[in-house]
Amino acid sequence: MKKIYTLAAILSFAALTGCSDFLDQDLKSNVPGPEFYGTEQGYESLKNAAYSSLRTIYGGDPWLFEGGTDLFASGRTQVDICNMYSNAYTSANDAVTTFYTDHYKAISLANELIYWGEGNDSRKGVVAQAKGLRALYYLNLVQQFGGVPLIKERVSGILESVERSSTLDTYDYIISELKSIANSDDLVSEATDGTFNKRAANHYLAKAYLSRGYISNNNQDFLDAITAADAAGAGQPLTTDYSTLFSNAGEGNNEVLFSVVYDLTTVEDKESGNKQQAHFGAYLNGQSDGHKYTSSTLVPTLWMHEVFNTNTNNASQDERYEATFMMELRESYWDYYDETKKNTSKVQYYYCPSWELDNVDTWRSELQSRAEAKVIELKEEGLNYAGTNTTYVSKMRSDIFGLPCFRKFDDIENGKDVFSTTSSMRDIYLARLAETNLIAAEACIKTDNLSGALRYVNIVRTRAKATSAQESEMNIDYILNERARELAGENHRWADLVRTGKLAEYVEKYNPDVSVGQITDKFYLRPIPLSAIELNSALKGHQNEGW
Repeated sequence: MKKIYTLAAILSFAALTGCSDFLDQDLKSNVPGPEFYGTEQGYESLKNAAYSSLRTIYGGDPWLFEGGTDLFASGRTQVDICNMYSNAYTSANDAVTTFYTDHYKAISLANELIYWGEGNDSRKGVVAQAKGLRALYYLNLVQQFGGVPLIKERVSGILESVERSSTLDTYDYIISELKSIANSDDLVSEATDGTFNKRAANHYLAKAYLSRGYISNNNQDFLDAITAADAAGAGQPLTTDYSTLFSNAGEGNNEVLFSVVYDLTTVEDKESGNKQQAHFGAYLNGQSDGHKYTSSTLVPTLWMHEVFNTNTNNASQDERYEATFMMELRESYWDYYDETKKNTSKVQYYYCPSWELDNVDTWRSELQSRAEAKVIELKEEGLNYAGTNTTYVSKMRSDIFGLPCFRKFDDIENGKDVFSTTSSMRDIYLARLAETNLIAAEACIKTDNLSGALRYVNIVRTRAKATSAQESEMNIDYILNERARELAGENHRWADLVRTGKLAEYVEKYNPDVSVGQITDKFYLRPIPLSAIELNSALKGHQNEGW
């Protein structure tokens, strides 16, 4: 019988392959012990390793977070098969296996950090942070797989099997852990340096209550979600412009409750950042053209644009659209950010959404650099870069310069100087107050408190200068639309659609990769990876239904 080797040190160092010296643990022996972790240097090294797991989980391809949704579909490069909902998608899928494995490596590191810190008063804060990280990892797992094996303590030997907990038991554990630290003196109240803190704990507690409520059908879960969201800061005005928040200058903003922090001093080289700015855009040709390196996968669907034209009487008011998309492609992609080139760098392509098609002449007249721009029409069928009428899907899959890229995640300090998909040193925002408000709003709707939902939603829309919502509009579809406008690309969408039971409805309607009737019930959970079942005897016979 195969066994699970969960010696924490082995998992820890495997998880860190490829990291810089700054993040690597300084391994003193094959099995680190109190002579190493008992020192402050050793324990600090272990903490760095635990936090580096966030880079592994969030810094690469977001197949399980954003793929296979209504907002993003295949470009010139096809997305991973797990996003296609076909018979080729099985429990042996590499993306699913990697996601599962990376999370358990991260949990092992958190358990190690807790083990070597408990009982030491000077380490209580780090222990609380590790519990918060572990709860986040289990929250990711339960949203993707349902109930999972709960490994709650450090394991230093051979573990032959771990029973799979139920979905509700998994949520119970997550909530218990977050409640224990959310108001604890062991965590700092807030932090802008990537440290897990009380506001982040309350944010994730709110999300866990909200998600459990859909399964428990217990109204109290939704009420508790609102309470936790308020404790995290929901209800407060959002005062930073959206375009500023999503810029290099926005990093460290106190609206961001928790983030994966990147800095050139903590990586191996300028190509050892994250891939966030390389996603969600069309192919822009080679480096010689001076444009951004894009993966040309997960390009925005037409709905990703048109969602800004719903729930409003003036789509152009919503500042989030132009802060999200690079609507003007200049002679060099990065010229857009150089004010001195606004009139000298010619606009090659103008990506025009449906609600601005009648205003193209006005747009041209505002700057001389726009005079000769080719207009690419963002509608079911319209002009492409060559001046030919084509479908939107053709623009997604065939055309160079076919669609606007996301500029929301652009790193104009490092990313523009390095032609690589992994050159971004921008922080990855994991939890921020806009989402906290939308969590509270969704919980209000589930408790029939429509006036409460309206209050939270309009806090988000007021900052965007979007049309104010009305109480009569408050329903789950409105919340999903608002989450799309506010949180697109931020690693939430697949879980949002599954939680609300809208995956098949939205994806089959808006994602051209997927046909009507293709998403059956089994696709609302990922398969437990075949390799995990082979290693863990307790999982045999406990695969998710349909897989």
